Amino acid sequence: MLEKVISIENIGVIKSGVPRPLTLEKVTLVYADNARGKSTLAALLSACAAANVPELIKRKTVGAQSDQKVLLRFKAPAGDFNAQFDGKVWAGQQPNLHVFNQDFVERNVYTSSGVTPDQRASLLELALGDAAVAAQAEFSKQSELQRTKAGAVREAEGALTGYRGDLTVDRFIALPEAPNADDEIQALDKQIADAQGIAAILAKPNFKKLTAPTFDLAKFKAIAGSEFEQVQDGAEALVKKHFEAHLGAETERWVSTGLHHKPEQDCPFCGQKTGGLALIQAYKAYFNQAYKDHLADIESLKDLVIRDISVASISSWAGIQAFNEGAAGNWNGFIEFTLPAIDIVAAERGIQEAQQSLIKLAEHKKAFPLIAIESGAVSEIEASLGPVNALVTAFNAEIDAINEKIVAHKKTLAAADVQALNASRATMRLQKVRHDPKVKALVAVVTTARSEHKNAEKAKNDAKATLDGLMANLLTTFQTAINGWLSRFGAPFSIEKLTTSYAGGDPRGHYVINVRGAKVNVGPGAAGELSFHAALSEGDKRTLAFAFFLARLFADPNRALATVVLDDVFTSLDHHRRHNTVEAAVKMAQECAQVIVLGHDAHFLRELRKRVKRKSVGETLELCLHRDADNYSLLTGFDLDEFCASDYYKNYVLTESFLAGAVPQEKLLDVAKALRPLVEGHLHKSFPKRFKDGQTVGQMLEVVKNAISPNPLVALQPLHGDLCDFNDFAASFHHDTSGGHPRVDINDAELRQYAEAALKFIQSRKLR
Repeated sequence: MLEKVISIENIGVIKSGVPRPLTLEKVTLVYADNARGKSTLAALLSACAAANVPELIKRKTVGAQSDQKVLLRFKAPAGDFNAQFDGKVWAGQQPNLHVFNQDFVERNVYTSSGVTPDQRASLLELALGDAAVAAQAEFSKQSELQRTKAGAVREAEGALTGYRGDLTVDRFIALPEAPNADDEIQALDKQIADAQGIAAILAKPNFKKLTAPTFDLAKFKAIAGSEFEQVQDGAEALVKKHFEAHLGAETERWVSTGLHHKPEQDCPFCGQKTGGLALIQAYKAYFNQAYKDHLADIESLKDLVIRDISVASISSWAGIQAFNEGAAGNWNGFIEFTLPAIDIVAAERGIQEAQQSLIKLAEHKKAFPLIAIESGAVSEIEASLGPVNALVTAFNAEIDAINEKIVAHKKTLAAADVQALNASRATMRLQKVRHDPKVKALVAVVTTARSEHKNAEKAKNDAKATLDGLMANLLTTFQTAINGWLSRFGAPFSIEKLTTSYAGGDPRGHYVINVRGAKVNVGPGAAGELSFHAALSEGDKRTLAFAFFLARLFADPNRALATVVLDDVFTSLDHHRRHNTVEAAVKMAQECAQVIVLGHDAHFLRELRKRVKRKSVGETLELCLHRDADNYSLLTGFDLDEFCASDYYKNYVLTESFLAGAVPQEKLLDVAKALRPLVEGHLHKSFPKRFKDGQTVGQMLEVVKNAISPNPLVALQPLHGDLCDFNDFAASFHHDTSGGHPRVDINDAELRQYAEAALKFIQSRKLR
């Protein structure tokens, strides 16, 4: 236990906080207002338990020039020892301290942002306690070793990267040794060269054939052989006679063109009147729309010939002939052949002559649009194109014969798989590399690293199985204990499914909070409408954290040697939880070596002291962190009864002490000031509801004077005069409504008379 606090310097608000060494008791109660150093003192003791240097360094008093200093004396079965901090390091043993403060909550349970993975890991350590420390340490050790060995495997396998080509590490290592690798590679090179030559022959193209031209004269025949019979007989006779007398067909074309200009009443050529002339009407009948369409078809004949009967239809022949001549070199020496020739000039000449003959027929039809051309004339020209197609047929027959020889020759060649040969060569080369002495050494490193990693993996799994076995029982016990404490505190929730998760590698706690039937998942993958902070109030969360602390503490088999430190544990607790917190603290005092409770609620501390004394748990000590002259904090003795007493009680004790001669001369004015509120308080206590709040003693005596039976105040009326005399003296030491100054002069004899009267009135309802 913490036997003595000898020195605390430059730790937060505690600059030089222990004027003289303090000897602590089994139950030590430390009162302090907010910001007076409770959390600092709790953090100091927590840092002492863990020999935590950074925690204290960051709490160095602002502006302090000297070093931090802490000197604590502990009593232990194995021998007393000091724990000392010099601003740089802790010296001495680490005491057995269990500290519940905000740091415990944030380290093991939750923060403002929720429940973090680190907190769940700390919670698991908290739940397991010392019983599984060795198993968890072994698992952590084997996990770290497994990670180290896995890194060694990756490093060893990485060293083979430049040697194994595209093969996986396993396939590369498994390659057999090839004693004659160089000879086999040379043989494969020859096979590859031969195969590449065959492949080149097989890839050579065959000779190309000609495409025969097509000549379609069906439309030409239809137009050339057409006649026009839709002109009215009389109009035809009249117009024909006129045309024959005036240059025939030329005049016909001229007149047909002129009609498109829609002549006026006077002829634009000779100026004669045209209206009513029979010849003009005959022109219109003769040159109707059908006639116009007939002439348009005839006009298109020449274009038909130029388009469909053209040397363009054999324009590809020259390219094909050039290709075949170029490809002949590919096959010379492999097959016997003679390339056929084709007379492109003769073919072009035949096509051109047919084209010219057809153009002449088209011009003749144009000159005589109403006269049909004999079909025999067109057929004769069409027959003249036959030799052109005959040339194509003969040429292609010879090319087919040569190509058949090429196909037959290709079949005689064995098509070797060049890709497979190259793959075999690459494998053979890797076999040679694999069994090079330098690479064999690297492979040996990989093999050793893999073996060590496998052993480490097994050791880790074995450690995990052992840890899991311990955790299954411990977590169930821990969950039961937590819910037991939550039930005692009347919490409207419990925890379920306290299990282990290995997400992230190291084990972490995982649990579910059941809040009035709703489930809040606290662990990996937690999601949903309810969150930890939304489901629990601040008081509930603090209660949960305290339940965790209690469950761990009372599961510690060495708790009889432990000092427990509680910092403001009762914050935000209702009356029921406050009472059970007192009971929990008493239980700690019964089962642990020492309990130190820090709080800002003096009534809570006094209640705890009363329970400790009532159950004869052990000696108690009351301390206070209070302000010094420089606004730092001092740790000194304290009287909870005096601090918690009512004003009535304080005034009574002060008056009684004066009459017993225990009040010094300089405190007589305080006694005089205490008399009026003392009697006023007694009147309120003795006659409840008979006086209004805020009434002065004078006003209260007026009520007594006017009381009528059965009002119990009638009993005071015989004392009314003496009470008024008492009030005249006692009120003179207080401000009055007239603005006068209160009396400050006092002598012992006068004060004694009225002090005796006040106590006699209280004790026997008499003043004399």
